[in-house]
Amino acid sequence: MRKPRPNTYNPAQALHLIAADRTGLPLSCPSCEGQIDRDPAGSPPQQHSHVTLKCTSCGRLARYIAGVN
Repeated sequence: MRKPRPNTYNPAQALHLIAADRTGLPLSCPSCEGQIDRDPAGSPPQQHSHVTLKCTSCGRLARYIAGVN
């Protein structure tokens, strides 16, 4: 049996959420309007660190590497 995958955003939603995070805009889930938890919580993140954005309501997530264009 395959391991279940975590819920993720579709590519357009993920790009919108990542762009908002990089510019410092307030974050809300594009799917359910829930609150977004950011890991690591510090802003701006260190260069080349992994950033995870996860919705507290629906559990969807988006990941990106900070400082890489």
